[in-house]
Formats: sequence, C-alpha cells, structure tokens
Amino acid sequence: MKKIIFILALAIPLTAGIIFTGYRSSTQKQKAAQAKDPYANRDLNAAPKLANTVAEKPINSEEWMTFKSESERKIRNHEIRIAELNLEIKNQGEKSDALYRKKIANLEQQNKFMKAMLENFEKGPSNWESFNSGFNRDMDAIENALKDLTIDIKK
Repeated sequence: MKKIIFILALAIPLTAGIIFTGYRSSTQKQKAAQAKDPYANRDLNAAPKLANTVAEKPINSEEWMTFKSESERKIRNHEIRIAELNLEIKNQGEKSDALYRKKIANLEQQNKFMKAMLENFEKGPSNWESFNSGFNRDMDAIENALKDLTIDIKK
C-alpha cells in the first residue's frame, strides 16, 4: 500500500509538470507560425496600398504589357519547376526529407503570392517604380531559391 501511495505521489506531479510545460496558448502558437513562414499572413493588397503613399509615376501601357507577359511567363516556369521538384521528391520515396517538402511548399506559396500581387497591381493605381523593383527582387529570390533547392535535392 505504501508503494502505491509513494508511486502516485511521484507520478501525479510529474505528469502535471509534463502536461503544463508543453502547453502553449493560441497566441504563442500563432507567433511561432508567423516566425516560421513570413509569407503566411501577408496581406495581398498591402503592396499597392503602401505604394500609393509615394508620388506616382504613370505607367506606359506598352511597358506594362511587356512586364506583365514576362512576369506571367516566369511565374508559369516557376510553377512547372515546383511541380517537377514535387515529382522528384515523390519518386525518391523515404529518402526525401520533410525539410525539402516544406521548402517547396513555401516556394509554391510565394509564387502564388507573386501572381496575386501582379493581378492586384493591374486592378488599382500604384507606384510603378517601387512595384517593379520589388516584384523583380522577389521573383529573383524565388528563382535563386529554386536553383538552390535543385542543387540540394540532387546531392
């Protein structure tokens, strides 16, 4: 009888300690998720709203159409490359790492975000120069990440 009481006296506080130290509130979980994926809660309309605060330069319609067609082509190429990477990882089976899957999913989200930014810019007036430079910088970042990921998977 003494052993049972002794075991319970040790087990109950130990169990409670394990449970309560592993508990995180929903705000803590949300902050942790935002820290892991900076693109997760990005407002798709934020870029055009922020750009309106700067003096606007009118955009040439021919320049816009050229930029839009090139950007759409790049986005399609990224989508194709992401699909190829997903297929490569699927074919590798258990050898593929969860980290690569997460990176590919993140790149896919970034690519969708860029597509939405392109569509939102077309719908409303914005500062062309800041949009153009920011958009090209982000597209180059996606492209470089795809190249780096391709090199990592083939190793």
